Amino acid sequence: MVNNVDFNKLEENQKVNYVKNLLFNSDLTKALDVLLQYEKKDLKIIKIILSVLDEDLIINRIKEQCNLTDLKQTKSFVYSKIISILEFYKKTVILNSFFKLMNEEEKKQIATYEYQNKTNVSFNSKIFNKYCLKYKEEVLKDFKLDDEEIHMLDEEKERYNALSDKKIKRKVHVIPTFLIIALFFVTLIFGYKLYDYNKIISKYDGLFIPGIYLNDVDLAGMKTSDVKKVVLSEKERIQNGTITVTNVNGDYKFTYEEIGIEVNDDNLADEIKSYNKNLSFFKKVRFIRDNKKSKTFYLKASYDEEVIDNLMDILKDKLNTTPRNDGMVIDDNYNVYYDKGASGFTLDLEKTKDKVKEAFTNLKEETVIQAEGTVVPNEINHEKLSSINKKISSYTTYFVNAGNRGHNINLASRRLNDTILMPGETFSYLKVVGPYGASNGYLPAPIYLNGDTATANGGGVCQLASTLYNAQLRAGLETVSRRGHTFAPNYVPKGLDATVYSTTTDYKFKNNNKYPIYIVSYVKGNYLTVDIWSNENALEGKTYEPYSVASNGGWLAYLKTIQDGKVIETKYLDKSVYKAH
Repeated sequence: MVNNVDFNKLEENQKVNYVKNLLFNSDLTKALDVLLQYEKKDLKIIKIILSVLDEDLIINRIKEQCNLTDLKQTKSFVYSKIISILEFYKKTVILNSFFKLMNEEEKKQIATYEYQNKTNVSFNSKIFNKYCLKYKEEVLKDFKLDDEEIHMLDEEKERYNALSDKKIKRKVHVIPTFLIIALFFVTLIFGYKLYDYNKIISKYDGLFIPGIYLNDVDLAGMKTSDVKKVVLSEKERIQNGTITVTNVNGDYKFTYEEIGIEVNDDNLADEIKSYNKNLSFFKKVRFIRDNKKSKTFYLKASYDEEVIDNLMDILKDKLNTTPRNDGMVIDDNYNVYYDKGASGFTLDLEKTKDKVKEAFTNLKEETVIQAEGTVVPNEINHEKLSSINKKISSYTTYFVNAGNRGHNINLASRRLNDTILMPGETFSYLKVVGPYGASNGYLPAPIYLNGDTATANGGGVCQLASTLYNAQLRAGLETVSRRGHTFAPNYVPKGLDATVYSTTTDYKFKNNNKYPIYIVSYVKGNYLTVDIWSNENALEGKTYEPYSVASNGGWLAYLKTIQDGKVIETKYLDKSVYKAH
């Protein structure tokens, strides 16, 4: 039904005459509204409207009624009304069909009118922008409204709303020409949703429009008279805030208080109220419609220049570093971990200073800036060691930590410490700890030599070799070369010692695991400890227990392999025969 007339039951010529009658005798907006709210996808009504626009009587009547200047502008005006009404009634399928009906020249004509006049359609309609967005830049490059023009339109809009249709008709002869044009222009901009927008905006009288924030505080809906309380609350919160300066090697955090920053709220409450009060109608509509953070106010930092200079001095001391290459690290508790190292960094004082100052113009509770400077990359040479994450064996022996022998054990332990053995590599005690002469720092101490006791440089290094041997066996590593002492030592079980001497007797073992191993050796008081570290999966769930038994005047050494609490293998190691003292 169209205006109490069953449009579909009319003959074709009756439909055309009905449309002509409405367009000629009624207000254009009302006429189109009556016709289009019942339009179907086939566009029968729109096609009739477009066809009668070619008749001089109709087009001139619309031009005169709407104070338009030429026929082209009049057609564009009618197109705009059609699009606005279809958009208002959410007839997106019909609107899409309407644009498909237009040729490219007509689409460009529509785009020119809509974008230049900043209609509600050009702001909102996805269908319109689907077909016309490609023309927007070309249309607007030489046609832009400045802030003063927009402000003028806002004022005229308010005047227009204050007048009834009756008053406008009665007084139209005394309204200046420029006011008529302005009122017409305003009508185009706000279209059919003007009334709705006015109702929405009126809900925020005395309140903050959505989209205005103080830091992260959403002021939407708050009383404007309460803004001072909000500002004071934010000032108290932010005064306890921090600034974090980040760089390639880490973050450095400072409180505002400790570096001498104070929060300044001078006139901020009045500034926020003034901004909300003076928002143009256009911006109020946009802010309410978008419902997102559109304008943010910040508290300012108050400080002396000396405060920034002092902060820069602190940052220079903390951030200026030389590259540190990767490698293994032993902490104070002799735990081991892989350290990937760190790049070097040279702070650019002036650029960083500018960044800090800029951050303090918009003060937040947590300010984070990236320090400016030059990064010097470090070398990564030991990434394979990153798999080392567990101590897989350990052994400790006792000694008297005094005299030349104590000195030699400590020296040998330091040389063994930090030893890396990659998969398949063979360890040589002589190469790592020796040679054992005075030129290598060793002092004379008692040793066993040719079946007797004697004094020689390096006395005591055998205790470290034996301690290492016991840790090696418990790590399941393969022995390559091992020889027992002439006289049984008292610091390890018989049959589980290892002797070394000069270049003739060496102790060797092989890393038969698929992971690197790392040897930690250290002395605490009178105790010598050797730890072997590798990957947590290196032992594959197995443990190893060496033991020895007396047999025929000697000692036989064995190694048990245990898994899930059961001995799965017992391996013979070696036989040791000792002389009696």
